Amino acid sequence: MVRGYVKKVFPGNNTSQGFYSFYDYIVPPDASRVIIIKGGPGVGKSTFMGKIAEEMLKRGFDVEMHCCTADVGSLDGILIPKLGVVIMDGMAPHMVDPKYPGALEEIVYLGEYWDSSQIKPHKKKIMELTRGSSRMYKRGYRFLKAAQLVYRDWEEANMEAMDFAYANQQTHRVIEEVLGDIPISSRQGRGRHLFARAITPAGMLNHVDTIIGPCNRKYAIEGEPGTGKSTLIKKVANAALERGFAVEMYHCPLNPEKVEHIVIGELNVALTKSIEPHRYFPGKDDVVINLSEGLDGKKTAKYATLIEEDREMFFILFNQGIKFIGRAKEHHDQLETYYTPHMNFAAIAQRREDILSEILAYSEQIKGGGEGF
Repeated sequence: MVRGYVKKVFPGNNTSQGFYSFYDYIVPPDASRVIIIKGGPGVGKSTFMGKIAEEMLKRGFDVEMHCCTADVGSLDGILIPKLGVVIMDGMAPHMVDPKYPGALEEIVYLGEYWDSSQIKPHKKKIMELTRGSSRMYKRGYRFLKAAQLVYRDWEEANMEAMDFAYANQQTHRVIEEVLGDIPISSRQGRGRHLFARAITPAGMLNHVDTIIGPCNRKYAIEGEPGTGKSTLIKKVANAALERGFAVEMYHCPLNPEKVEHIVIGELNVALTKSIEPHRYFPGKDDVVINLSEGLDGKKTAKYATLIEEDREMFFILFNQGIKFIGRAKEHHDQLETYYTPHMNFAAIAQRREDILSEILAYSEQIKGGGEGF
């Protein structure tokens, strides 16, 4: 059996605006079952999801992995698109509760499997570490906000030198090539919002290739900050939505108001913004559009020193933000030590196997044309 395909995304992110969540977009409109896992740090939520994902991949099912920005080795959720089955972490900072309890969602509470008599004596230390982690995140977010302000100054230096008529022409070209004569639809398409890159304790993490890799046509949008890359991509996304297409929109981790990448699945088309430090290296059949060609060299030369100062200052502030996010993880790792040793992981494994059996039984029903869960 051919192994399923793994697509990796981030449903939330550490941003200049604090923790920014797109968790509402984990669950598709046609979801058949949603399992929300609750429990403290180190109780096995990510392992629970990861092992079910691995079993489904072995059986040929594609799996969408929703990765955690607090711990690069952990998961916040998984989606099995063919079955409409979602399993997701329902704890802070992304509190999730059932909207249709029993009918669509159920809660699996892993707190049922810990020995609270062994955890309660550490209450003071647990509270201290939790507060410490929160403080580190707040410090990190302040530095990311400062980095974003410097980046904005960097952008504006280039914007003064940019011919946006050129950017508009390139945008029109892409819309014509991708959408052609397709008319405006009587129904608006559906947008889905996530992140392809993340600011994590280990630095910037990038899963763009798993998202756009399967697309037959790819456009790589290059250019200096402020040349209109995100605007071009957002305009193409809006044009596709107006024509009734579903569009996946992946936002900038530093400034989540911006869109960095889009996928129009029905057309097998992707647009990606190629920027440092995770530059996309286009293939031989990819279309590359470099908006820096619209820059007036004489005007950019005037701001060369300013831009270099902004660049240096930006990375100093950005890396300082990552440092404090890393310290928050250190607090979290210590928190786990007060929970993990006191868990009944054998019982959790049995619960996981029971849920896996239910999912597999449902997949057989789907093959046979039967009813859902």
